[in-house]
Amino acid sequence: MNIVSTASSGGGLPELGVFQNEKVYTVYLDMRANDEDPIPSWTLQHAVLQPPPTPPYAMLEVVPEFTPELVRKCARRLIVASATMDVSGKLDQVSVRQSPESQLVGPLVEALKHWVFEPAQIDGQPVALKILLGIRLGASR
Repeated sequence: MNIVSTASSGGGLPELGVFQNEKVYTVYLDMRANDEDPIPSWTLQHAVLQPPPTPPYAMLEVVPEFTPELVRKCARRLIVASATMDVSGKLDQVSVRQSPESQLVGPLVEALKHWVFEPAQIDGQPVALKILLGIRLGASR
């Protein structure tokens, strides 16, 4: 599913000042290891300053290593990270904008630095994006 909104009209994540007068696209990333895995989808918002792109596609996902206690404590609570995605599909300038626990920040930022996407494209050419990524931890792994 691909949701199109403006920064203030709502999408998949709260308005945190990352997007201004841009059209914002929301896609949901399936983070399950298998069909029985209870891990919920993560939310990815992106915007470009050109015509609408084809959305990026996660090709390499590195799941952060959190302790089971921390996962239980923060289960289903929203974590929001922002980053830029370059034309090769790699994330840069990764930061956590919202987190229920400070212990989540370091492992999450480190894991996201290793993600690789098939980049968004406009007219068949890869484009850089700025993104918001909404993450909800599952109750158990």
